[in-house]
Amino acid sequence: MTQTKIWVHAVWGARGRHTLFSNGSRQEFLDHLQAVALKKNIELGTINCWVDHIHCLVRLRSEQSLEQVIKELRTEAGKWINAKSLTVKRFCWEKEYFAASVSEGNLQGAKNYILSQERHHANRTYKDEVAAYFSLDFPVKNQ
Repeated sequence: MTQTKIWVHAVWGARGRHTLFSNGSRQEFLDHLQAVALKKNIELGTINCWVDHIHCLVRLRSEQSLEQVIKELRTEAGKWINAKSLTVKRFCWEKEYFAASVSEGNLQGAKNYILSQERHHANRTYKDEVAAYFSLDFPVKNQ
């Protein structure tokens, strides 16, 4: 039996930077995505969102590709957002996403970062966050 331990921190945003979540709908949304992941055999280390984007830590199984997992989560998330009419126009995600591998030694740091989105975005926009990813100036060490 093939075994893998490939952890990936993935981030994707709402097209047009739509504000999606109030505090109540945000938790309901995250609970829904966790249930979907379980049903589709996607292992989530953690997941969280801010008003216009999602962060998740995913363990890829040997039979899964990153593209497949992201597509399934994004599709289900978009369906839920549209079913709840959280946006005036039909909602969709940006085509792009960011993903980076996370070593075993940095798993807790990545989880802490993902779970503390409210604190991070008190003074940093999603655009700033993505720019930091690409400049490699991104805090994922154990905190």
